[in-house]
Amino acid sequence: MTGEPRSATVMATSNVECYRLDKHAFDDIMQSRPEIAEDISEVLARRRAELDAVREDLSEEAKRDRMKHHQVDVLARIKQFFAI
Repeated sequence: MTGEPRSATVMATSNVECYRLDKHAFDDIMQSRPEIAEDISEVLARRRAELDAVREDLSEEAKRDRMKHHQVDVLARIKQFFAI
């Protein structure tokens, strides 16, 4: 989403069907609906803050603050990567 290397590995525990969008195809979507960047950045920030909370034993307030910070940062990087 930001042009950076992935930071996680996922392993399926059962059979799954996966779809892949390359940057060009996803770029078309982002250009036509730039508001999607906000939604994506919120999800990514929440996941990151939850991981931080577990790793650092953060309070709920600290977790919320961390999420806000991550969301602003991720949104800016998404917008830069997709030039929106």
